Amino acid sequence: MASGLSRMGLASSPRAPMRADARTPLTDPYDMARAGRRRALAVLGAMPVLLTAWPARGELLGYPSHAMRLVVPAAEGSAFDALARALAAQLAGQLGMAASVEDRPAANGMAAGELVARASSDGHTWLLQQTTFVAQPALEPAPYDPLRDFQPVAMVATLPLFLAVDARLPVASIGELVAQARGQSASVNCGSEAVGTWSHLVAEQFVRDYAIHAPHVAVKGEGVLIQQVLAGRMTACFATYPSLAAGVNVGQLRLLGVTGSVRSLFAPAVPTLREAGVAGFDHSAWVGVFAPARTPRPLSLRVAAELKRVLASGDVRATMLAGGYQPEWEPAESFAAAVRRDAVHWQSLIREADLQLDERG
Repeated sequence: MASGLSRMGLASSPRAPMRADARTPLTDPYDMARAGRRRALAVLGAMPVLLTAWPARGELLGYPSHAMRLVVPAAEGSAFDALARALAAQLAGQLGMAASVEDRPAANGMAAGELVARASSDGHTWLLQQTTFVAQPALEPAPYDPLRDFQPVAMVATLPLFLAVDARLPVASIGELVAQARGQSASVNCGSEAVGTWSHLVAEQFVRDYAIHAPHVAVKGEGVLIQQVLAGRMTACFATYPSLAAGVNVGQLRLLGVTGSVRSLFAPAVPTLREAGVAGFDHSAWVGVFAPARTPRPLSLRVAAELKRVLASGDVRATMLAGGYQPEWEPAESFAAAVRRDAVHWQSLIREADLQLDERG
C-alpha cells in the first residue's frame, strides 16, 4: 500500500544533481555529462600536486636510515674540525642517528670535496666548507665544480677577520695606515697565513681597494703571523679574534677594522672596514653545509631545518666562538646566492692579481 507521503506526492527519492547557477536539479543528460567532466578535470588538475607531495613524504620516511658523516677539508684538532664535531654531535642527538666527522685535508682540502661530489646522494653524506671553497679552482685544478657538483644546504656561521697593527706604531686608524703606506719613507707590508687562505684574499682585496703598495708575506699559522707583527717584521695582518685577543688585551695590538657588513660581537667597538672608509668592503667569510648535487630536496630541507636548531645549542655556539666563528644561519636560497656571488668575485680577484699557489708557506 502506498504511504501517505506517496499519495501526497512527497515520497523521498534520490536527489538529482543540482545546476550550480540556477540551484535546480540537473536533469538534462548533456548538463550531467558536462558536470562529470568538470569533476574529472578537477581531479586531474590536482594530480601534479599529489604526485609531487607523495615522493617527498616517501623520501623523508625513515630518514636517516643509517649513520651520517660530515666531511671537512681540515686536519683533526683544528678549529674547523672542532666546529664540525660540535655540529655533528648535536645533529646526531636531534635526529637520533650517529653522525661522524671525516677529516680530508689532503690536496689543500680538495680531497674532501672530491669525496662528497662522488658520494651517494641519499642524504647521509655532507660537506662542511667555507668561502675559499669556491675561490680555489682559480688557483689550482679541482676534481669538481663547486657550483655544479654540490647543493648548498644552509649557512651556519661567518668568520670575521680583524685588521691589526703593532700598537707601538703611530697608526690609530685605517686612514693613517694608508697614509703611511703611501709615504715615501715608510715601508708597509701585510701578512696572512698562506696564499689562497681567507686572510690572504681579504688582505689582497684591501690592498687593491686602496691602491697601496704593501707586499704580501705568507706564514704558516695565525700564531706565527701574530708573532711576526709583534716582532716588527710585519706592519699589519688580518686574523681571527681568538688569535689576536691576548695581544689586544695587554695593549700590544691595535684593531683598526673588521670584515663584514656589521660589527663583530667579538669587539663591538671596532668599526667595520666600510665604516672605516673602505667603500663597499663588506666581505665576510661564510661557513656552510653542502650536499651532493642530486640529493633530494626534501632531505636537504630537513637537514637545513635541523641545522637551524643546532645553532641554538650552547655547546655548539661556545665551540664556534672559541674558533673565531659567529653562529649565523641562512637558508639554502640566500646561501646559494652568496656562494655564486663569491665564486665570481674571488675567482676574478685571484686571476686579476695573478696569485700563484706556489707562494704558499
